[in-house]
Amino acid sequence: MKTPVDVVKGRIVDVDQNGNVTIVAHYDDWFTLTKRGYKDCYVEMIDSRQLSDKQRRMCWALIGEIADWQGDMKSTTGRALERDFVNEARKLDFLISELGENADRIFSLSNAPMSLVAAYQRYLVRFVLYNDIPTKKPMLDYVDDISDYVYSCLINKRCCICGKPAYLHHHSRIGSGRNRNEIDQEGMLVEPLCPIHHVECHAVPQAEFDDKYHISPIPIDKTLMKLWRLNGKRKRYDRIQD
Repeated sequence: MKTPVDVVKGRIVDVDQNGNVTIVAHYDDWFTLTKRGYKDCYVEMIDSRQLSDKQRRMCWALIGEIADWQGDMKSTTGRALERDFVNEARKLDFLISELGENADRIFSLSNAPMSLVAAYQRYLVRFVLYNDIPTKKPMLDYVDDISDYVYSCLINKRCCICGKPAYLHHHSRIGSGRNRNEIDQEGMLVEPLCPIHHVECHAVPQAEFDDKYHISPIPIDKTLMKLWRLNGKRKRYDRIQD
């Protein structure tokens, strides 16, 4: 049976100075073409960059951590089967939540476009953080997109260095006469750090600390303002540690 969503692969033959793209595509089902009266089409740009072995290994490592979290497998064969099952389940959820109407096209980590695998990797990182899944190595070792990772740590209130419960650390120190309950903190640069890494950060220049762990701060947006309760009174355990 013909699928409701009909996808045809085409080739870009020209792009003018206004960004108008000319595409040539072959469609060999004349009956469906005339029956459905195709006039318009959606075009998906396919990332042609080569997927690196590192990206592939990092995704499989994250999948392995999720598989271990869901249940220890007694044999190597069993664990491999569990890992494959977890991968397929997570891919389905990723496609449905991230790609919407394109969710019917399952991809493989062996030949998927780089941008799609990068998005899948971000999804796996968020899944691990949201479910507080223990990992054998620091999460920073599994991450390519540092900004997205630090933001996810802020959302889940996890230290971006070690994964422990975090405080909000400001790059621009507030305090010393500046009332943190009155100043507008939206747009200020922050990082989520546990007490131990927070003390370490204050012991060295900020740039040195960031370079050591290869992290970068995130500007506070409205979501973070609400999540960290940066407007109005906060409970004692929610107060900002600078």
